[in-house]
Amino acid sequence: VTKVGVWAFQRCSSLTSVTIGNGVTEIKDYTFEYCSSLTSIIIGSGVTSIGDGAFRECSSLASVTIPDSVTEIGYWAFSDCGSLISVAIPDSVTEIGRSAFSDCSSLISVAIPNSVTKIGYEAFHYCSSLASVTIPDGVTEIEDRVFNNCRRLESVTIGNSVTAIGSSAFSFCRSLKSIIIPDCVTKIGDNAIYSCSMLESVHYNGTTPPTLSSNTFSINYSYSTKNPKIYVP
Repeated sequence: VTKVGVWAFQRCSSLTSVTIGNGVTEIKDYTFEYCSSLTSIIIGSGVTSIGDGAFRECSSLASVTIPDSVTEIGYWAFSDCGSLISVAIPDSVTEIGRSAFSDCSSLISVAIPNSVTKIGYEAFHYCSSLASVTIPDGVTEIEDRVFNNCRRLESVTIGNSVTAIGSSAFSFCRSLKSIIIPDCVTKIGDNAIYSCSMLESVHYNGTTPPTLSSNTFSINYSYSTKNPKIYVP
C-alpha cells in the first residue's frame, strides 16, 4: 500500500492499533479521526507529512513517535487526544500546524526540535498539563494563542530568533512565575501574557523596549493578587 485516502478509517471506534507501512508517504487528512479506542500507532519511515486532523480525537492514544522522515504536522493533527502524555518530534519537522496538539490535556512534555521554523495558531492551546517548553532558535514568531490556557506551564525558554509574540500567546498560564524575553523580540501582542496569576517577573534583554499592544501584561485580579515586575536593562 502506498496511499491511504482521506477519512479512510474515520470513526472506526473499535480499532486499537495501527501500523503504517514504509511504502506510505503521507497520512491523509482525517484518516484516523475519532478512532476513540486507538492506543498504539507505528508510523512507517516513508511518511513525510501527517495531514489535517489525521488523529484528531483519538482519545485513548497515550504516546506517539513521529519518524524522522516527517517534515510537516498538519492542522489539528493530534488535537483533543486527551490521553496523550508525550510526543517525540524529530529534527526533520519544520512546521507544526494550527491547533496540532490543542486540547491534549494530559500532555506533560514536548521537545520541539531546532529544525522547526513555524508553530501555528493555538498549536498547544489548552494543554493543561504541559509544565515546560523550549521554543527553538529557528522559530521567528510565536503565533496567537499558541500556549493559551496551559495552566501548569511553569517554565518557558524563548529562542533567539523570535521577533514577535502573538496575541494571547501565554494568556491564562496560571503557573508561570517568570519569563525572559530575548532582545530579538520587537513586538508583543494583545493580552500576550494576560492573567498569568503567579507571574512575578518579566525580564527583557534588549536595550530598546518592544512595541506593546493593549493589555499585554494585564492582571485579572479575580485570579491574582500579584503585581509582576518588568525588568529592562
